[in-house]
Amino acid sequence: MKKRLKLVVYILGGMAVIIGILWIMAAFRAGNFHTDQNVFASSPNEPSMEDFSKKKKFINVATWNVAYIDEGKGEPVILLHGCPFHAYEWRDVIPRLTSRYRVIAPDLLGLGDTVVKLSDDYRLPNQMKMVVGLMDALGISKARIVGHDHGAATAQLMMKYHPDRIHSLVLTNAEAYDQWPSEPERDELEMIVNSISSPVFRTALGFTSIQRDVFSIAVHNKQVLTDEVLTAWNRPHIASPTRWLRLRRFFHWQLDREHNLETLRALDGMRRFDRPTLLLWGKQDTNFGPQIAERLAKDIPGYVRTEWLENSAHMPMQEEPEAYAQALLRFFSEDSTLKEKVATR
Repeated sequence: MKKRLKLVVYILGGMAVIIGILWIMAAFRAGNFHTDQNVFASSPNEPSMEDFSKKKKFINVATWNVAYIDEGKGEPVILLHGCPFHAYEWRDVIPRLTSRYRVIAPDLLGLGDTVVKLSDDYRLPNQMKMVVGLMDALGISKARIVGHDHGAATAQLMMKYHPDRIHSLVLTNAEAYDQWPSEPERDELEMIVNSISSPVFRTALGFTSIQRDVFSIAVHNKQVLTDEVLTAWNRPHIASPTRWLRLRRFFHWQLDREHNLETLRALDGMRRFDRPTLLLWGKQDTNFGPQIAERLAKDIPGYVRTEWLENSAHMPMQEEPEAYAQALLRFFSEDSTLKEKVATR
């Protein structure tokens, strides 16, 4: 956790109870606070959505109303974002792919604008169920899957349970094994989940300078954290009290050791996965660094190569979108041939 955020929390800590009471009272007056966990945490096409998110479509998958971007024509590519982000993280990559591919970028359960209930289960098995269900709803039998962070963890479960739905795979700075959440982010997750510090943290996130401190652990070049980017990353969480409650529920599971083991349980499936797999990794990442990529390279039979984005940390699609997109296009252009080579190893 960054020093400035610690200072703010310490200063506001003595006021936490008062702020919490005021927050609850305001929420009740607005009709946005619910003790009923069966209420929806958000609704489609909310006015606060930034221009990129206003392009999201919504489709019913199981009990969820999934928000997703669907652009371009050609063979399908599915982009799975990380935590605590949403499809917006791909905004600079998508237009670089759509001249050759149909690009689909859903918002994962408990994040972004996918409509879920506060009582819903946002854990990885349901993330996988949602992605596979979305593919079914869109008539997609198989796709190129690109997974980042929590999206990459979701892809790892697909590697075990639905390998036939994956044409080829790209993993980027992934939650993997039992090595998540990362230590640099743990303090902040715990403050969000904690009932006393949570309203303080939400209040603090109303300030751009605090947002910049919080998200600086995700990037190597702090200049990419523009006000526009920070607003888009934070909006899905702080736009309403119910969205904040949803984030707390999501992070509760991030801190749940039993949930952390889901990716470790997928390891036997990963060790059988022979579809072409590219590791596309921000080398400066202090959350999920090169050691995770090196371990994955040894465990995945379909591993082709690792491409390092030298000037990126956890968000290479944010920091080096052109290089990231070009690496995807190179890999996609050769993955069918690579599939044959992998099969003959």
